[in-house]
Amino acid sequence: MATTETLEQALQSLIEDTKQYREEAKRHREEYLEEIKQYHQGVNGRFEKIEQVMAELTDWAKQSKQIHKQTQLELAELAKQSQLKLDEQSQRIKLELAELAKQSKQIHKQTQLELAELAKQSQLKLDEQSQRIKLELAELAKQSQLKLDEQSQRIKLELEASAKQIKQTTQQMGELSQRMGTLVEDMVSPDMLRILRQVASIPEEVPGIVNVRVKEFYPGKVLNGHTQMIEVDAIARCGEYVLVNETKTTFKVKHVDAFLKTLGQLRDYFPALVGQQIFGVISSLRIDPSVVTRASRQGLLVLSLGEGMLELQNEPGFKPKLF
Repeated sequence: MATTETLEQALQSLIEDTKQYREEAKRHREEYLEEIKQYHQGVNGRFEKIEQVMAELTDWAKQSKQIHKQTQLELAELAKQSQLKLDEQSQRIKLELAELAKQSKQIHKQTQLELAELAKQSQLKLDEQSQRIKLELAELAKQSQLKLDEQSQRIKLELEASAKQIKQTTQQMGELSQRMGTLVEDMVSPDMLRILRQVASIPEEVPGIVNVRVKEFYPGKVLNGHTQMIEVDAIARCGEYVLVNETKTTFKVKHVDAFLKTLGQLRDYFPALVGQQIFGVISSLRIDPSVVTRASRQGLLVLSLGEGMLELQNEPGFKPKLF
């Protein structure tokens, strides 16, 4: 590659020199011809000088021709030498490529052998690890089974204890339910007349009465073979005013709606209440604020445990609705 570039550079330089020689010869010839013309016009005696100049030009042309021929020979020789060097380089590269291919083949073969040996060793190690893992898993399974058996036994004992505790709790809940069933008699009913006098501004001297667990049948109404009945937890009467109570251990919004329906049916079941002014009150040991809000919007009084006693939970200034 380098020899070819050198040849091209030398050839280019020779062409440039030849071109320069030709241009210079042409320029000299033109100058001499001009001088000849001037001499011919002015002095006829200068023919000898013209002939000398022509001779110089002829000699120059001859020399240029010889230089050109010599240059052609040198270029031919240079091209021949470049081709020889190029052939030598091509042959050497061919041999080097063949040697490289041979070495690559040997390396590939050696690599295949090494990979085969590595795969064999890896398989042996894998088999050893698999056997070891198998033994470890068997031991782990054995230990896990022992722990599982221990846990199962412990859970069994805990479940038995829990079942016993649940039974005791159920009994306690039954007793609590029975006690909660007396919440109306024990806590709410004693305050019914006080609350009724408070909301209706009834003087203390006006007598009143409280009835708990009041049931009444709808006169002459039978549904599915059963006479319709209504039950209220407590009713307080004082003058022309009546306070009807609904008590639950846990009050929900749906219980409020059901109680409103009961209030709307009271006069159908209790004809004695016709013409009476009826207030409604819900009561529990604790009532959720959302239930308080719902009941207050419907005009119901809300009674729950305050500082040691049952207190109204409606907002200050609340005006109960008459049903």
